[in-house]
Amino acid sequence: MGDFSAAVPDLERVVSQDPKYDFQRAAALLAHAYANTGQPEKAAALFQEVTKLSTSSETYYNYACFLASRQRNTEARVWAQRILDKKPTMPGYLRRRERPWFRKASALLRTL
Repeated sequence: MGDFSAAVPDLERVVSQDPKYDFQRAAALLAHAYANTGQPEKAAALFQEVTKLSTSSETYYNYACFLASRQRNTEARVWAQRILDKKPTMPGYLRRRERPWFRKASALLRTL
């Protein structure tokens, strides 16, 4: 909903109780919230940890945006491309579900 500062305490509580909650999604959203509340060191550390296990397009996209905001465009391109690289191997129903992330990743690659 865009209120990252309000989300940080809730996500910290969830991650402290169960770091793998929702297949690492809570931790990935916490890293995204850190990135958007001026805590890039915490965001970078948490993104590094989460991307080792998660294959979520949402996580990859948020990490790519974070890297782009830190002027690390080469790495951002790699993470955005990873989203698009998954597309050919996905069944049709998953491609439809992931379509918004494919579009966002393509748009991000065009801006980089």
